[in-house]
Amino acid sequence: MNKLQIEGEILFEDKIRYTPSGLVVQSFKIGHKSFQQEANLKKDVSIELEAIFIDKHMRKEIQIGKQFLFIGFLDKKSFKSTKLVFHISEIKKLGVI
Repeated sequence: MNKLQIEGEILFEDKIRYTPSGLVVQSFKIGHKSFQQEANLKKDVSIELEAIFIDKHMRKEIQIGKQFLFIGFLDKKSFKSTKLVFHISEIKKLGVI
């Protein structure tokens, strides 16, 4: 199974593009900070993820500084790349799960 969900803040948004079939493509960067348990130790986690959202409609909610629960999957950036990109399939306001 390839499913990822993470709470985070939008740090950067790229210009909106459109696929040849008219789908909206929005690339952005998500920042996440939290404390996690690992080997009975508290670990300070701070990461940035490259993300992409492809849909029929524009997501006006995607704005720098906004925080959400992002749900989706990981895939390679391109056929020849090994770099991972978080493909967002669902965006939820925090506290509304």
